[in-house]
Amino acid sequence: MDKSTYPLSDIRSAAMSDADAVADILGEAFRNDPVMTWMYGKAGSQRGTFLELAKSVYLRHGFGHIVDDSATALWLPAGVEEKLPLMVELRLLMSIFRSGGLGALQRGQTTETVMKASHPEAPHYYLFAVGVREKMKGKGLGGRIIREGLRRADEAGAPAYLENSNPKNTPLYERLGFKAIAPLGLPAGAPQLLGMMRPVGTSQ
Repeated sequence: MDKSTYPLSDIRSAAMSDADAVADILGEAFRNDPVMTWMYGKAGSQRGTFLELAKSVYLRHGFGHIVDDSATALWLPAGVEEKLPLMVELRLLMSIFRSGGLGALQRGQTTETVMKASHPEAPHYYLFAVGVREKMKGKGLGGRIIREGLRRADEAGAPAYLENSNPKNTPLYERLGFKAIAPLGLPAGAPQLLGMMRPVGTSQ
């Protein structure tokens, strides 16, 4: 079990007013993420992408949690699909194109298609992203903040699902009860993107 110096009371629900902080944290946490680096064609903060998604999808139609300016997680509850408004989708496409050109657009479209096709058919809670600031890693914040979402999934009687884009995170997810389903079908040469599922009420 990972330990934390933060009490549970310091973890709170993220509001729309937290969107900038959420994007800052996730932009830093995913700066060197293998799949995002491959998709965009370079390492670096994709803060703008996370900000658009937080404001338009996850904090509007889903929910999130945040600890100070240190860690955050974004979820969609069972039965809610990740559907982007047209203008938001266009802004994201332009951001991807500016970052990595046509190749990044193609890789991004491929990744999105593969992820959507791989989601379980049964209703489930979807953990879109969890991130911890570099200086705060090793304090158990990632596990603590994910458990808040898992508690909601258990109360709803639904399993939880995520795509693991970094093998370094696999032990944490496994401790929380997630089990690998199968690698998602990204093209040859791409980093592994692993679908992971957690049954209802799995021991944490």
